[in-house]
Amino acid sequence: MSTPTVAHILEQARQNIHQAVAAENGSEHQRSAAHHAQSLANTILLEDNATTAQRERARYYLEEAIGIQTLTTR
Repeated sequence: MSTPTVAHILEQARQNIHQAVAAENGSEHQRSAAHHAQSLANTILLEDNATTAQRERARYYLEEAIGIQTLTTR
């Protein structure tokens, strides 16, 4: 099994953000998808091979994921 590329991880983060937004507010599915997006974004931010553009997109997804998780805990 090959290691996923930075682009693939970034796409997974994007998909998880979309899943979280589409999920019922406050649901476990929403929280889980947002948490997974956060983890993936953090992975990209720590990746030596990530480009500046990829890191900027990862920061955006990280902020979105944290925001969604904050909404689900209120």
